[in-house]
Amino acid sequence: MGNWNGIWKAQASHKTRHLLWRLCRGCLPTRSRLLERRVECTLNCPVCDEDIEDELHIFFRCAVAQDSWSAAGLSSVLHNATYQQNNAIDRIFAVCSNESSDIVGRVAMLLWCIWQNRNDKLWNDNVQMPRQIGRHAFDAWNDWYSVHKLQSNTVSGTTEANLVRWEKPALDWVKCNVDVAFVSGSGRTSMRLCFRDNSGHFMSGMTQ
Repeated sequence: MGNWNGIWKAQASHKTRHLLWRLCRGCLPTRSRLLERRVECTLNCPVCDEDIEDELHIFFRCAVAQDSWSAAGLSSVLHNATYQQNNAIDRIFAVCSNESSDIVGRVAMLLWCIWQNRNDKLWNDNVQMPRQIGRHAFDAWNDWYSVHKLQSNTVSGTTEANLVRWEKPALDWVKCNVDVAFVSGSGRTSMRLCFRDNSGHFMSGMTQ
Protein backbone atom coordinates (compact mmCIF):
# COMPACT_ATOMS: atom_id res chain seq x y z
CA MET A 1 0.00 0.00 0.00
CA GLY A 2 1.28 3.44 -0.88
CA ASN A 3 2.14 6.19 1.56
CA TRP A 4 -0.93 8.35 0.99
CA ASN A 5 -0.43 10.16 4.30
CA GLY A 6 2.98 11.26 3.07
CA ILE A 7 1.30 12.99 0.15
CA TRP A 8 -1.29 14.84 2.22
CA LYS A 9 1.24 15.82 4.90
CA ALA A 10 3.64 17.33 2.36
CA GLN A 11 4.58 20.94 3.07
CA ALA A 12 3.06 22.33 -0.11
CA SER A 13 -0.11 23.91 -1.45
CA HIS A 14 -3.19 21.77 -1.90
CA LYS A 15 -3.04 21.98 -5.70
CA THR A 16 0.42 20.40 -5.75
CA ARG A 17 -0.53 17.65 -3.29
CA HIS A 18 -3.63 16.99 -5.36
CA LEU A 19 -1.41 16.54 -8.42
CA LEU A 20 0.60 13.88 -6.56
CA TRP A 21 -2.64 12.17 -5.58
CA ARG A 22 -3.90 12.18 -9.17
CA LEU A 23 -0.55 10.88 -10.40
CA CYS A 24 -0.57 8.01 -7.90
CA ARG A 25 -4.20 7.19 -8.71
CA GLY A 26 -3.34 6.96 -12.40
CA CYS A 27 -5.65 9.86 -13.23
CA LEU A 28 -3.30 12.22 -15.06
CA PRO A 29 -4.15 12.26 -18.77
CA THR A 30 -0.72 11.37 -20.10
CA ARG A 31 -0.84 10.04 -23.63
CA SER A 32 -0.15 6.47 -22.57
CA ARG A 33 -3.00 6.67 -20.03
CA LEU A 34 -5.36 8.07 -22.63
CA LEU A 35 -4.53 5.23 -25.00
CA GLU A 36 -5.26 2.73 -22.21
CA ARG A 37 -8.70 4.32 -21.92
CA ARG A 38 -9.27 4.02 -25.67
CA VAL A 39 -8.73 7.69 -26.39
CA GLU A 40 -7.01 8.00 -29.75
CA CYS A 41 -3.92 10.19 -29.59
CA THR A 42 -0.26 10.28 -30.52
CA LEU A 43 2.05 8.71 -27.95
CA ASN A 44 5.20 10.82 -28.12
CA CYS A 45 5.99 13.24 -25.31
CA PRO A 46 4.63 16.69 -26.27
CA VAL A 47 7.67 18.36 -24.69
CA CYS A 48 10.65 16.46 -26.10
CA ASP A 49 8.94 14.36 -28.82
CA GLU A 50 11.52 11.64 -28.22
CA ASP A 51 9.74 8.95 -26.20
CA ILE A 52 6.32 7.65 -25.19
CA GLU A 53 4.69 9.95 -22.66
CA ASP A 54 3.85 8.19 -19.42
CA GLU A 55 4.20 9.42 -15.84
CA LEU A 56 7.74 8.08 -15.48
CA HIS A 57 8.89 9.82 -18.64
CA ILE A 58 7.24 13.23 -18.28
CA PHE A 59 8.26 13.71 -14.63
CA PHE A 60 11.53 11.79 -14.31
CA ARG A 61 13.13 10.72 -17.59
CA CYS A 62 12.37 13.49 -20.09
CA ALA A 63 15.51 15.57 -20.63
CA VAL A 64 13.56 18.74 -19.85
CA ALA A 65 12.27 17.24 -16.60
CA GLN A 66 15.71 16.06 -15.50
CA ASP A 67 17.25 19.48 -16.10
CA SER A 68 14.34 21.04 -14.22
CA TRP A 69 15.05 18.83 -11.19
CA SER A 70 18.63 20.07 -11.26
CA ALA A 71 17.60 23.73 -11.58
CA ALA A 72 15.24 23.30 -8.62
CA GLY A 73 18.08 21.96 -6.47
CA LEU A 74 16.57 18.47 -6.30
CA SER A 75 18.94 16.44 -8.46
CA SER A 76 20.10 14.49 -5.39
CA VAL A 77 16.53 13.25 -4.94
CA LEU A 78 16.09 12.45 -8.63
CA HIS A 79 19.26 10.36 -8.77
CA ASN A 80 19.00 8.78 -5.31
CA ALA A 81 19.38 5.01 -5.67
CA THR A 82 16.40 4.54 -3.35
CA TYR A 83 14.09 6.18 -5.89
CA GLN A 84 14.88 4.31 -9.10
CA GLN A 85 11.71 2.23 -9.29
CA ASN A 86 10.38 1.40 -12.76
CA ASN A 87 7.19 3.41 -12.40
CA ALA A 88 6.43 6.92 -11.22
CA ILE A 89 3.88 5.88 -8.60
CA ASP A 90 6.35 3.75 -6.65
CA ARG A 91 8.95 6.52 -6.90
CA ILE A 92 6.56 9.07 -5.41
CA PHE A 93 5.60 6.75 -2.56
CA ALA A 94 9.28 6.02 -1.88
CA VAL A 95 10.07 9.74 -1.71
CA CYS A 96 7.12 10.29 0.63
CA SER A 97 8.33 7.48 2.90
CA ASN A 98 11.97 8.53 3.10
CA GLU A 99 12.13 12.32 2.76
CA SER A 100 10.99 15.11 5.06
CA SER A 101 7.64 16.77 4.46
CA ASP A 102 9.53 19.86 3.26
CA ILE A 103 11.39 17.91 0.56
CA VAL A 104 8.20 16.12 -0.49
CA GLY A 105 6.58 19.54 -0.76
CA ARG A 106 9.37 20.85 -2.96
CA VAL A 107 9.08 17.77 -5.18
CA ALA A 108 5.31 18.26 -5.41
CA MET A 109 5.78 21.88 -6.48
CA LEU A 110 8.35 20.88 -9.10
CA LEU A 111 6.12 18.17 -10.58
CA TRP A 112 3.25 20.65 -10.71
CA CYS A 113 5.45 23.11 -12.64
CA ILE A 114 6.61 20.35 -15.01
CA TRP A 115 2.99 19.37 -15.64
CA GLN A 116 1.94 22.97 -16.23
CA ASN A 117 4.77 23.41 -18.72
CA ARG A 118 3.69 20.22 -20.48
CA ASN A 119 0.11 21.47 -20.76
CA ASP A 120 1.21 24.91 -21.95
CA LYS A 121 3.24 23.25 -24.70
CA LEU A 122 0.38 20.93 -25.64
CA TRP A 123 -2.38 23.52 -25.76
CA ASN A 124 -0.58 26.79 -26.55
CA ASP A 125 2.71 25.66 -28.12
CA ASN A 126 4.57 27.54 -25.39
CA VAL A 127 7.46 25.93 -23.58
CA GLN A 128 9.86 27.14 -20.91
CA MET A 129 13.51 26.34 -20.56
CA PRO A 130 14.29 23.77 -17.85
CA ARG A 131 16.13 26.34 -15.74
CA GLN A 132 12.98 28.51 -15.79
CA ILE A 133 10.79 25.60 -14.71
CA GLY A 134 13.13 24.58 -11.91
CA ARG A 135 13.70 28.12 -10.71
CA HIS A 136 9.99 28.86 -10.72
CA ALA A 137 9.36 25.73 -8.65
CA PHE A 138 12.10 26.71 -6.21
CA ASP A 139 10.81 30.28 -5.81
CA ALA A 140 7.13 29.28 -5.68
CA TRP A 141 7.71 26.75 -2.92
CA ASN A 142 9.80 29.17 -0.86
CA ASP A 143 7.14 31.87 -1.23
CA TRP A 144 4.40 29.45 -0.17
CA TYR A 145 6.47 28.14 2.74
CA SER A 146 7.23 31.65 4.03
CA VAL A 147 3.56 32.65 3.97
CA HIS A 148 2.47 29.32 5.47
CA LYS A 149 4.93 29.63 8.34
CA LEU A 150 3.96 33.25 8.94
CA GLN A 151 0.30 32.30 9.15
CA SER A 152 1.10 29.38 11.45
CA ASN A 153 3.06 31.64 13.78
CA THR A 154 0.48 34.43 13.93
CA VAL A 155 -2.71 32.40 14.16
CA SER A 156 -2.82 30.10 17.19
CA GLY A 157 -5.27 27.32 17.83
CA THR A 158 -6.22 26.95 14.17
CA THR A 159 -6.11 23.78 12.15
CA GLU A 160 -5.50 23.24 8.50
CA ALA A 161 -8.65 23.60 6.44
CA ASN A 162 -10.36 20.37 5.60
CA LEU A 163 -9.07 18.92 2.36
CA VAL A 164 -11.56 18.49 -0.43
CA ARG A 165 -11.48 14.77 -1.16
CA TRP A 166 -13.04 12.98 -4.10
CA GLU A 167 -16.04 10.84 -3.11
CA LYS A 168 -17.19 7.67 -4.84
CA PRO A 169 -20.62 7.66 -6.55
CA ALA A 170 -23.44 5.48 -5.27
CA LEU A 171 -23.75 1.82 -6.26
CA ASP A 172 -24.45 1.35 -9.99
CA TRP A 173 -23.67 5.01 -10.67
CA VAL A 174 -20.80 6.54 -12.65
CA LYS A 175 -19.27 9.87 -11.69
CA CYS A 176 -17.93 12.25 -14.32
CA ASN A 177 -15.45 14.92 -13.20
CA VAL A 178 -14.92 17.82 -15.57
CA ASP A 179 -11.95 20.20 -15.76
CA VAL A 180 -12.16 23.23 -18.04
CA ALA A 181 -9.38 25.74 -18.75
CA PHE A 182 -9.70 29.13 -20.42
CA VAL A 183 -6.64 30.66 -22.05
CA SER A 184 -6.82 34.39 -21.40
CA GLY A 185 -6.69 36.58 -24.48
CA SER A 186 -6.60 33.73 -26.98
CA GLY A 187 -10.25 32.72 -27.11
CA ARG A 188 -9.17 29.10 -26.67
CA THR A 189 -10.49 26.59 -24.16
CA SER A 190 -9.65 23.03 -23.18
CA MET A 191 -11.77 20.40 -21.50
CA ARG A 192 -11.02 17.10 -19.77
CA LEU A 193 -13.50 14.44 -18.66
CA CYS A 194 -12.79 11.61 -16.20
CA PHE A 195 -15.28 8.78 -15.56
CA ARG A 196 -15.09 6.53 -12.47
CA ASP A 197 -17.34 3.76 -11.17
CA ASN A 198 -18.67 3.26 -7.64
CA SER A 199 -15.40 1.55 -6.66
CA GLY A 200 -13.43 4.64 -7.63
CA HIS A 201 -11.84 2.89 -10.61
CA PHE A 202 -11.03 4.97 -13.69
CA MET A 203 -13.28 3.86 -16.58
CA SER A 204 -12.64 6.30 -19.39
CA GLY A 205 -11.57 9.84 -20.17
CA MET A 206 -11.43 12.44 -22.86
CA THR A 207 -9.52 15.62 -23.62
CA GLN A 208 -10.50 18.27 -26.12
